[in-house]
Amino acid sequence: RAYILTILTFLMGFGLFACSCPVYKNLEIFQFGEFEQSECVFIGEVLEFNPEKMSFRIKVIDSFKGTENGLIYEGTYDQQCGPIINGLGKWIFYGHTDSNGVLNVNECGLTRSFENPFHDFLDFEKSESEIKKQAQSDLELEIESLRNK
Repeated sequence: RAYILTILTFLMGFGLFACSCPVYKNLEIFQFGEFEQSECVFIGEVLEFNPEKMSFRIKVIDSFKGTENGLIYEGTYDQQCGPIINGLGKWIFYGHTDSNGVLNVNECGLTRSFENPFHDFLDFEKSESEIKKQAQSDLELEIESLRNK
């Protein structure tokens, strides 16, 4: 009996760290919400990333909101709630800066790489090539929409 109580207590403890990500009806509503809640929205070049420290360096290439092209930020992300910065190259970034000027990725957000621009609204029952093509198309439309804001 003590064994079962110990396991239950252990499992309930994980609930304290669970993410409470909002649920959106579709990608367009999610994109609108991400833009509105973000201090900074831009396309950037990830120059370095460190999975152990959950940190990265990113250079702003094309700013849509809240920052200037050419700036380089130190940043962090939440390993549990994501998105996780796990590669170099171009990324679309939604986030905010803290009081120290460190860039923080919006938890459960739409920050993603150009190389793997997957999001939660894709139909994962399709083939891998169809999914990637749809994700790429969604990213292009998203960037076009951001440029028109």
